[in-house]
Amino acid sequence: MGAFKKHIDLAKEKLKATFTAYKNKQHTVVGDLVEQLVEADAAREGEHFGDHTTRHDYSNKKFPQEINRAMRKIWFAYGDLGYDGVNGKRAKTVMSNLKIIIKFFEERFGEEIV
Repeated sequence: MGAFKKHIDLAKEKLKATFTAYKNKQHTVVGDLVEQLVEADAAREGEHFGDHTTRHDYSNKKFPQEINRAMRKIWFAYGDLGYDGVNGKRAKTVMSNLKIIIKFFEERFGEEIV
């Protein structure tokens, strides 16, 4: 269970940084937070992933389609925001999907993340 706590703590830290960065129009800070939430979920089952493909496969098997759609929108925006960080419209889309994902994981984990 220690790995779960570690990933939740990282997700909370990254979420705080994401909200602060978005507020300050620093749009490149997004994708890693979602990865920490997936890793936290996997850690509850004693699993850990070292690559994106395995993480995506796990997500597709474990989470509802709506959540996977929201995660894909964030993951696929990650590169665009990293290379074109001034894309505020894309960042706004990411933040909307992030709220859906955070609510899902708070309910799944029975723990507040925000």
